[in-house]
Amino acid sequence: MVEHAVAKVSDIKDGEMKEVAFGPSEAKVLLSKVKGQIYATSHKCTHYGARLVTGVLSNDGRILCPWHGACFNATTGDIEDAPALDNLCKFNVTIKGDDVYVEADEAELVRGRRAPVCQRTVTASNAFTVIIIGGGASGNAAAEKLREDGFNGRIVVISKEDYFPIDRPKLSKSFGNSPQKLAIRNSEFYDNMSITFKLDTSVTSVDPQQKTVTVENNEVFKYDKLIIATGAKPRSIPIPGNDLGNVFCLRVVHDNTKIDQAIGTGEKKNVVIIGSSFIGMEVASIAAKRANVTVVGIEKVPFERHLGEKVGAALKAFHEKNGVTFRLDTGVASIEPSVIDSSKVGSVVLSDNTVLPADVVVVGVGVAPATEFLRSSPGFNLEPDGSLKVDEHLMVEGIDSVYAVGDICRFKYHITGELLRVEHWNFAENTGRAAAVNITNNNSTPFTKVPYFWSAQHGKSLRYAGYASSFDDIIIHGDLDALAFAAYYTQGDKVVAVTTMSKDPIASHSAELLRLHKFPSATEIRNGLDPLQITL
Repeated sequence: MVEHAVAKVSDIKDGEMKEVAFGPSEAKVLLSKVKGQIYATSHKCTHYGARLVTGVLSNDGRILCPWHGACFNATTGDIEDAPALDNLCKFNVTIKGDDVYVEADEAELVRGRRAPVCQRTVTASNAFTVIIIGGGASGNAAAEKLREDGFNGRIVVISKEDYFPIDRPKLSKSFGNSPQKLAIRNSEFYDNMSITFKLDTSVTSVDPQQKTVTVENNEVFKYDKLIIATGAKPRSIPIPGNDLGNVFCLRVVHDNTKIDQAIGTGEKKNVVIIGSSFIGMEVASIAAKRANVTVVGIEKVPFERHLGEKVGAALKAFHEKNGVTFRLDTGVASIEPSVIDSSKVGSVVLSDNTVLPADVVVVGVGVAPATEFLRSSPGFNLEPDGSLKVDEHLMVEGIDSVYAVGDICRFKYHITGELLRVEHWNFAENTGRAAAVNITNNNSTPFTKVPYFWSAQHGKSLRYAGYASSFDDIIIHGDLDALAFAAYYTQGDKVVAVTTMSKDPIASHSAELLRLHKFPSATEIRNGLDPLQITL
């Protein structure tokens, strides 16, 4: 252990963070002052490495990353909100006179992260068993959190995918991916935590009376608690030609690889993307570097339903500057075969009979809950969209010992009172963690997280905090044309969501204001109030 004086007590005010050098090396630590006490942790987010000093610190000691909303406890370094998986390292602080001394292990300084301490020993072969259906964000987060909170029973994760959990958001943000490159953890990690994975395995039914899960080879698993975390599946478009070669949806690693290979690196191909929301526009961003890209959408501007017409128009102009062509406010009539190879796509015919040449088609028209297997399972009442309604503890309504998390759960959002289904990574991880907490603590913790997501568009980042299933107005602060703005979505005089570009840390600060029920009114925002002026 090494100790160095890193700052003066007077250098840091209550509610502030300060990044300081640790001794003569280039190592740094983050100081946070919470309710008069100074704490020291590693200084970068364990998700993608953002400098946390550029984020926000709440009065109750939560550090929020400015990039993706990951949250850490300033006093312990522990994770409080996704998407980070590892804790911050915590270092000892001593006050000597007016000097702040930090004691740290040099290896921890370099590592900058601390894996959760997890119970790893299963007590008996017939131990209390939690079955998790789904090996995505929710399923992985639930399994890890169960062990972190001391659960020492059996954990079995049944995953339809043939690889361990991956960082799925990267699939639409870059090509050249592989399961190994995107892996969240390796097999050794899960072995050490006694988490059993059944990969490349599909569940065919669940019997909540017998508490059993049956998979495709008729193997039956008995559970005491069940977490359904099956995520979503891409929606297809019921038109002629949707089964031609080089027509793709994007959900798994192999889809990413096939799209990458179909576009190639030689002569520019013609790529048509059907769908002008997040997946479609992210794929447009990466494909435009190597192909002629046309986006087809039923909206007047991309992102219109989620972000509004003004923000969508600004993003459309930005994409056009980067070579993307749009055919909007129209549908697709058919996908036609190539005259050279009738097994593959050759063109896309729009509703107005316009014909677009197409070597590759990517369909990004949304997703639906992956719950088909529950239609033949007794006791499950699926919502019209295939989701499962859950209570405040994420338990499926009317079914004992079964939780639904991530894309498939419909829950009551505590901010607006609406029943929502949210399809984003942070939400998926946070609901998985919350279900685990309620299993280990007898349903003691209602789910009250604020949704947070992000998108990458031609190298620029968009952040979104809160949730607006609908909105009356959008208040813009900043410059839309320069993509340096904050957009506030209102319902009546209440702000329910915020989108930002090049305005960090407004999104993370807004997420905390929403959590604390301290967000200023729409009238105040309309009159020019900056939410960063509101103390957390």
